[in-house]
Amino acid sequence: MIIIQNQRWSRYYLFILIVIILSVFLRFFMLANQSLWYDEGLSLTNSDVSTFQESITRVRHIGNSDRFQPLYFIVLFWWRQVFGETEFALRSLSAVLGIGSTIVIFFTAFRIYGKKHALWSLLIMTFSSFCVNYSQEARIYSLAMFIASLQLYFFSKVLAKNEDNQSVSKLLFSIFIALGIFSNITMWLFTTALCVSHIAIYRNFKQWLQWWIPAAFLSIPSILYHLTLPGATDPETIPINRLGLPIIQNILFVLHGILVGITYGPSMEQLRGDNRVQVMVSYWPQILLLLIVGTTILLALVRVLLIHKKKSREQHPDYFFASVFVIAFLLGLLLAIVAKTNWVPRHSYYLWLPLAMLIPSAVSQKPSIGSKRYGVSQLAQIAVISLIVLNIYSLFNYYFNENYQRDDYRSAVQYLIKNRSSSTQSVFLFGNPRLFRYYGDTLTLDGRNLGDRLRKGITNENFAEKIEKLTNSMDTVLVTVNRDYQFPQGLIEREMSDLYKLDSQVNFAYFKIYRFTKKSN
Repeated sequence: MIIIQNQRWSRYYLFILIVIILSVFLRFFMLANQSLWYDEGLSLTNSDVSTFQESITRVRHIGNSDRFQPLYFIVLFWWRQVFGETEFALRSLSAVLGIGSTIVIFFTAFRIYGKKHALWSLLIMTFSSFCVNYSQEARIYSLAMFIASLQLYFFSKVLAKNEDNQSVSKLLFSIFIALGIFSNITMWLFTTALCVSHIAIYRNFKQWLQWWIPAAFLSIPSILYHLTLPGATDPETIPINRLGLPIIQNILFVLHGILVGITYGPSMEQLRGDNRVQVMVSYWPQILLLLIVGTTILLALVRVLLIHKKKSREQHPDYFFASVFVIAFLLGLLLAIVAKTNWVPRHSYYLWLPLAMLIPSAVSQKPSIGSKRYGVSQLAQIAVISLIVLNIYSLFNYYFNENYQRDDYRSAVQYLIKNRSSSTQSVFLFGNPRLFRYYGDTLTLDGRNLGDRLRKGITNENFAEKIEKLTNSMDTVLVTVNRDYQFPQGLIEREMSDLYKLDSQVNFAYFKIYRFTKKSN
């Protein structure tokens, strides 16, 4: 019997090792395939310093909302010192952190629920298109998710009702709560959801104070840091993407993005036009399948929670994670409404962790064969497996489908360098100047002031004359626009038509490059 048990454990851990290797592979696979995009250029800019002291000063004076997520840029500064700043090196930090989150969630689920549940959580995290996507991006989200997963791991002493060595777990939990708040202001939402769910589900006031008073005390420096930042009390002054879509569309986008990533269904580029409804209808098989899978898992989870209730097990961990998800979701929605900003999946990274812990509960019940609950359990298992398959499909699009490609600065800059001559000058109206330099273009002129005025409809000036003056009257001008959807269609051509004629137009992902030549007198 002992030998058989040891063999089962050996097979189990061998399978776990294989899944972790797959997790590593997926997060490093084609890591440098795509160009750095606009937001990754901001990460470069925010970590462009030579000393740690300069790094602290730089992050406090960032002009946009990145000032409220300083830890990543400080860590990225040190990472660049060691590994350089190639595309692979910059993104490898997020890849390593993404792998770390996957492993931490496995051990958390193992401690609370056991090996079967932990395996499901590991599979869900490994193949999550959402997690892989942000593990391959030089941005804050992979670091924030890693810190949040460590918070759950150390807090799992409470959920597993493990009374041994809790003092060490309390200290580490408090440290990572403080680091989380310092790393990203939206971690307030996740931390608040943890705090409220703890007292609401377990109702042990003494225990609650023992865990949260140290966390609150250690978080004071992080809280003071955020409160003293410029714009902390007036979010209207912070440049962010303001609410441009109905809130119900934001909600659906967040749920869709977390469950299957943003490369499942229509691409972001397809959804920016006025025909977004028709685009969504054209993807009805994928959307219907996701709706069926998501609804089946939701109903199975509700059934599981009701079964716990009947057994008078109100303090079951499933209730805790359900509470964390619901509270964090509502807080994120409230923040989006108050700040009047678009609510997108990457801003809701913290929602995926309670889901990764909760979804396996849909298949954790072991009813006897022949009972009604057996059929429900089998259906739930099919739904969870289907969710993993949908994520694999989304990952295929992410890696190989060019329709889902992000801003292609690499190709745009290569085109500008190749087509520039002594009589040709290039100018960009919208874009990230740091990425132009990163890919070797130091000659393209920064025309963002002209582009901003044009986008805002300030037309009481001759735009073409401004371009002529900026380019020193060059015969040929390459006008480059990143995120051209911010400009009304045909506006640039019309404004340039006073002095220039349009010879050609080249498109790259999220880029348009217009070739204008001067009209003869």
